[in-house]
Formats: sequence, structure tokens, C-alpha cells
Amino acid sequence: MLKVVKLGGAVITFKESYKNLRKDVLSRLLKEIAQYYLETGTCIVLVHGGGSFGHAVVSECLKRVGYIDPSCYAATADAMDQLSGFVRGIAIELGLPAVSIAPRSVCTISSGSTVCNLDVFRKLISRGLVPITYGDVVYSDKGFEVLSGDTLAWLLTRELEAGELIFVTDVDGVYDRDPKLDSSARLIREALARDVLGYLTESLFQADVTGGMRGKLLEGLRLGVRGVKVKVVGGFIEGNLYKALVSDSFRGSIIWY
Repeated sequence: MLKVVKLGGAVITFKESYKNLRKDVLSRLLKEIAQYYLETGTCIVLVHGGGSFGHAVVSECLKRVGYIDPSCYAATADAMDQLSGFVRGIAIELGLPAVSIAPRSVCTISSGSTVCNLDVFRKLISRGLVPITYGDVVYSDKGFEVLSGDTLAWLLTRELEAGELIFVTDVDGVYDRDPKLDSSARLIREALARDVLGYLTESLFQADVTGGMRGKLLEGLRLGVRGVKVKVVGGFIEGNLYKALVSDSFRGSIIWY
């Protein structure tokens, strides 16, 4: 069964500090993925967010000119290639046969819909490789737009018919309120997607330029994903991602689509 793993940008980078990598956290998470992959041979596609690399560049561009111009496109693409290089390099050192695929080379946005040619993913997976991809800037009929890593993870899950999608985040799962702001927030251990969205307020949506937890989960419904188990996993807990890969006994939430 194919599994898609999305490493959140806030987990693998310090989002408030420009191009600042959490190398220790990234290395640990990749080690847990490598352990699982080498033990089971399960096919994995790895997606990562932009964090203090891509997000920082896009945010500055939007403040400066109000849209993504060619200069911003090039700078964002370069920042994401740098970050993906770090991810790929560590993955390979740990024994994962990882290969980066830039979304801008296979995806476009037209009339608000993202279209990707995923043939290269299918071919690499069939040969035992682990594709690494990420949130990116892509060509669109409006000029250039951001394709978030979350949206890409959902598209890969749907089109490659993955059985599980695992979001590794900077919170320990899905809560009924923002746990960073409210200490009484309750962890939702397991729920149907349509039910859990009723708990999430709009305040959890505008977390960054690609949306927060509500946007993350809503995107799966918008894209018509069905029959998939989604796990939202706390990425700062040692061993938690490995537990989520091998079983349902982990710190986090299970959301059914």
C-alpha cells in the first residue's frame, strides 16, 4: 500500500527565521521514515512544505508588489530547491533512494484547478525509488501561483491511489480549538472528515500563505478524496512518525475520508 507523507514546513524549519533549517528534527523524521521503508519496502512519496524558505520569499513578494512576479518566482523556486536539496541529501545518507521532483515541472493551475502529470512519480515508485516533492510556484493562467505542499499531497494521494496520507505537523494532531492559544483545547482522536471540520474555526485557517489546519483538511473534501485514512501526527515527538507509519498507536488524530 502506497503512503504519502507530508512534512510540514513549521516542523522542519524555524518559520520565523529566514532559511533556518531544523536539521535535528528533519534528520530524526527522515530516519524514522527510512527505518520503516527499509523494514517493510512499502512505497512512499514524501512531500514537504516551504517553511522559512519558500513561505518567507512569497510573503515578502506579496507585501512588496502584491503578486508573484518573475523575480519572485525565480527566488521562490531557488529557495524551495535549496530546501529540497537538504531533505534529499539527508534522506540518501540514511538509506532512502530519494529523488526530488519539482512541481513546477509537472503541474500547472488553470481556472483555479491544479493539473499535474504524475507519470514520473509512477515510474520512479515502480522502480523502488522514493520521490520527494514540495510546495512550489507554478505557471498558471493568471501568471504564477503557489501550489501548496498540502494540495500536492492530496493530489498525489488521490491520483496514485494511496491508502494513507500522513501529515506531520507542529501540533500533536487535530484539536477542537487552537492548542497554541487555548490550553483547554481537546485533541480529536478519530473522526470523519465532514464531522471534524465543524470543530475547526476560521481562525485556524489563516495560519500562513497556504492555510492552516482547517484548510489542510478541507482540501481533501474539495478534491474529492475518498476511502483514505488520514493521520495528523505531532512531529516533535521522537518516534511518533514511525509509530504512525506502522500502526494507529501514535500521538495524533485519525481522520477518515
